Amino acid sequence: MSNAHDLASATGFAAARRRDGAARAFAAFDVFRDPRDAGDAWAEIYADGLATPYQSLDFVELWLRTIGRAQKLEPLIVVIRDERGRTTALLPLAVRSRPGLRIAEFVGGKHANFHMGVFRAGLAVDRAEVADLLRRVARAERLDAFFFTNQPQTWRGSANPFAALGGQPSPSFAHATQIRGDFADWFAAHYSKSAQKKLRKKIRRLETLGPVSSSVARDDAAAREALAAFFAQKEARAKAAGVANDFSDRAAVQFLETAAHDGLAAGRAMIELRVLRCGERIVAVFGGMAHARRYCGIVTSYDQDVEIARSSPGEWLILDIVRDLHDRGFQMFDLGVGEARYKDVCCEIREPLFDAALAFTAKGRLASIGFTLARRAKRWIKRRPWAWSLAQRLRKNIRLREAGRRNRA
Repeated sequence: MSNAHDLASATGFAAARRRDGAARAFAAFDVFRDPRDAGDAWAEIYADGLATPYQSLDFVELWLRTIGRAQKLEPLIVVIRDERGRTTALLPLAVRSRPGLRIAEFVGGKHANFHMGVFRAGLAVDRAEVADLLRRVARAERLDAFFFTNQPQTWRGSANPFAALGGQPSPSFAHATQIRGDFADWFAAHYSKSAQKKLRKKIRRLETLGPVSSSVARDDAAAREALAAFFAQKEARAKAAGVANDFSDRAAVQFLETAAHDGLAAGRAMIELRVLRCGERIVAVFGGMAHARRYCGIVTSYDQDVEIARSSPGEWLILDIVRDLHDRGFQMFDLGVGEARYKDVCCEIREPLFDAALAFTAKGRLASIGFTLARRAKRWIKRRPWAWSLAQRLRKNIRLREAGRRNRA
């Protein structure tokens, strides 16, 4: 079901024209509560447009149906059209309601590395046009503000239209590498001779525990085995580090299971799972999604056993993935958002991300100040190793105390 809004009814102006006389790209919009009802608009612009795999119809629908529903979020799919009725953009949003406050954000939360809309290829808009659109959507949907995090400044060589809003840098970068030439050239460019020697030593050490091999989950049994290892490794890692496990709740588990299984028999699973084995034991797991010749890592884990972990099984699996992506003709590979040594080694590109908050009520403006300051503080901490280390220790101690209280209860 949708609600249609044209520029005249939303703003009181009769003509949907920009001040410079050019046609308005954001002349009208429709709102859908069910992403599938906006399927025609997705089909019109997603394949050739500007979007990441996290804005595909399948990802958005599944995330809203599982994690979004568990968090009591309200789906808000905004389809935007120009004066000729062509779809120019699609905003996959979810509304988070608190007492007296309605905030819209992009779908995906912490389970999506990149947040943005879906935009028709070649779309050009200015800040005034983007802000006017969001103002009209906020008025129609009684929203107090929009909070947008981890938006790419550019994607596939084109500017993100929402970058016109300005904003501030996100706390972390994304990490990516170009896939070109052959794997041998890529490997030599990213690993010095001494680093290659250390890697060979690690793989020999791992091979003493059993034959090392990697594979892609091609059927349900293989996917179930890979996911069982992933969930166990993530839980062990979370306990050891004293951090939250993003897959500790049923909704997140259901999301990943469905994304890895649905369509697998036909070779169309949303998330492709890969594993590294040492003998029969799965020692590393990686899940990725593909769109427009770019492969995006979404989940990864490795065995916490000291003898296995010291041989860097996760890094070995990533190297095998890069080799395969060369063979399959991909152009880019990313390891998502956040800091890690293996990302710095494998990825020569740091992709800047930005956050933006737009408020339209007094309550929204107050909430926006808190949002902006919190994101700024997180960035400040992450840019200072001593502060980040201290924050991690404090977080671990807090979680250990909480776990102790739960056990005593």
